[in-house]
Amino acid sequence: MKVFVTCISEVDKKGYLEETVRIAKKNSEKVEYISLGERLMDHLKQDLGATFVPRNVLSIDEEFRALAMKNLIHGLKPEMKAHKNLIISGHTTFLWKNNYTNAFNWKYVKDINPDFFVTLIDNSDSIKMRMDRSDQWKDQKISADQILAWQNIEVNITTGWAQLLNKPHYILPRKEAQDLLFKLMFRPEAELVYASFPMTNVKTDEDRRKIDDFIKKLNNYFAVLNPRAIELAPRFTDAEAAQTFQRDLRWFTGKAKKIIVYFLPSLVFSAGVLSEINHAFETTKEVWMISPKRDYGPFEKHLINKIFFSEEEFFGFLKKQGYDEIKIKR
Repeated sequence: MKVFVTCISEVDKKGYLEETVRIAKKNSEKVEYISLGERLMDHLKQDLGATFVPRNVLSIDEEFRALAMKNLIHGLKPEMKAHKNLIISGHTTFLWKNNYTNAFNWKYVKDINPDFFVTLIDNSDSIKMRMDRSDQWKDQKISADQILAWQNIEVNITTGWAQLLNKPHYILPRKEAQDLLFKLMFRPEAELVYASFPMTNVKTDEDRRKIDDFIKKLNNYFAVLNPRAIELAPRFTDAEAAQTFQRDLRWFTGKAKKIIVYFLPSLVFSAGVLSEINHAFETTKEVWMISPKRDYGPFEKHLINKIFFSEEEFFGFLKKQGYDEIKIKR
């Protein structure tokens, strides 16, 4: 199993992937990890010697960088063939001095040829905080809106690569549990589902606890995309709102096999939940909902495949349908 993971800078991809490798090892699966960025830095240090300043690496001539990446990827071919399970990480695009540039020539994606692609994403605030502490990025003064645009470009280009090679592409929140990527790699029986609930209306710690507890139990049976892993702040910009719409509706709901709506009596339906239900229905996905017992109108009955009146009823249904708990050592 070979996976190519992309993201923009300062998403802390390395920490996420090293944790995935640790979980794999604990579950008797050996996974090797190759960072194209780290390998490129090593090559450039050898070529440029003591004059090389790492924080200015993106100021390097684009043609020189492209040639270095070409040689690097070609040199990795024997190593990529040697490993049964491999995670390769890299970027599709860089934003440097207000210009977007390709990380390398796209035709070399065919040389990597992964089984599937993953793009890690994070809140713009978290990324900006890391950038403002970074020697490489703090002087660039990249705004939150630029980060969101860059992240959107990273997703779109990776989607294009996946379409070119006819491979799956998943967009995962950086703060999502690392066992999600492990499940995608080694637990094919774990269906990818999106957990939907009216996040904007969640006001109390008790409601948050109930949602988190439900997601934790749901994770025992599925590979779960949880929107709580990348939440909006109470005050958000138009750009943040636009990417939240795109992310939850297209990147998460659009990639999941089914969506599972969790609804508490203290909450009211949001436009987001209704849109996710409708989008899932219109793209032939299963829609299940756990909600208090009441009279449901024709729209709910038309759009939702199954309605459960309690968590107990829902999890009992899973067991009757043959869904087994996914055993993972963490």
